[in-house]
Amino acid sequence: MKMITYVTIGALILILFIGLNACKGKNKENQSIDVKKTELTDNPYLKLREQAINVTPEQLNLELEHGNDIYGIVMDWNMGDAIVSVVSFKTGDASVYMSTGQAFIGGYSHETVINAAKQFVNAGSNYLTKSTKTDSTEPTKGNKVGFYFLTKSGKYYVEENFENIENNNSDFLKLFEAGNLVITEYRIVTEEK
Repeated sequence: MKMITYVTIGALILILFIGLNACKGKNKENQSIDVKKTELTDNPYLKLREQAINVTPEQLNLELEHGNDIYGIVMDWNMGDAIVSVVSFKTGDASVYMSTGQAFIGGYSHETVINAAKQFVNAGSNYLTKSTKTDSTEPTKGNKVGFYFLTKSGKYYVEENFENIENNNSDFLKLFEAGNLVITEYRIVTEEK
C-alpha cells in the first residue's frame, strides 16, 4: 500500500513539474518531453483542473493590453459518466484532463497542439460577450458543455446543452469545434507513438 502511495505522489509531482514548466513559456523547439497518457490510482482531475483554471497571466509570462483579453479557456464537456476538460492558453500550452483520472499533458512540444490551443483561445474572443462573470470554478453538470474564459479582469462562464451542439443548432458550435481540435491533435500525437 505504501509503495502505491509513493508511486502516486511521484507521478503527481512529475505531472505538476511538467505543467509548471509548460506555463513558463520555455522555448518550445527544444523540448524533449513527449505527450503521455497518464492513469493514476489517486485521481488528480479536480486538482489539475483547479490549478489550470486559476493560472494568472503573470504565471504565463503574458502582458495583456486590456482587462477582457482572453489568455485561457477551460472547456468542460460533461458526457454523463465522465467529464473531459480541455485547457488551452494563449501561449499554446494545452492539456486534456478526464474525470476518470487520465491526463494528457506535454502538448507544448508539438506544433499541432500549440496551434490548436492558440486557435481555441482566439476563437473565445467571439463569445466573451455571451458569458457571465463568475467566481465559480465547478465543472458543468448534466449533458452540457461549459466554457470558462480566463481574463485579467476575472473568469467568465457560459454553457450550452450538448444536444444543441450535436444537432448543429448552437451559437457555440465553432467554439466547441475549436476545443475539440485540441483533443484531436492530442489523439493524433499519442497514436503516432
